[in-house]
Amino acid sequence: MKNLTLFSLFTLFVPTVIAQEKGAKIYIENPSKNENSIKVTDELKAKITEWGYWQVATNEATADYKINLTSSTSKGITLTSWGGTSYQLVAKIIDKKGTTTWESDAYKSSPNGTNGFNSGTAVVKKLMRDLKKKFNDK
Repeated sequence: MKNLTLFSLFTLFVPTVIAQEKGAKIYIENPSKNENSIKVTDELKAKITEWGYWQVATNEATADYKINLTSSTSKGITLTSWGGTSYQLVAKIIDKKGTTTWESDAYKSSPNGTNGFNSGTAVVKKLMRDLKKKFNDK
């Protein structure tokens, strides 16, 4: 009975661990049709490819799991920006069963001198920092 319990636990948790191993294939999904949100998705694909920890899949069917992005943009002058487009980004890693295995914080950025007035790149850098921290330690 003990062996059956251990085997059951092993089969439940191993697919999630394998999916997040180095070299696994991921599909990056952003349902937004906003041009600025699409640019953020393309930037994330480039940064993940550059990182080399995972392979970016061209379609969901060939992926071990997907990163689902929720992004929003706004324009205008705020207390912390000098105009331009501000971004908010949240990412979820979802396995083939539809289970969310990891969810990021909500990253926000407004264009200013510290990010070269490119807040889209800034939110992707924040997400990449946390992905590297989470998955390089494994």
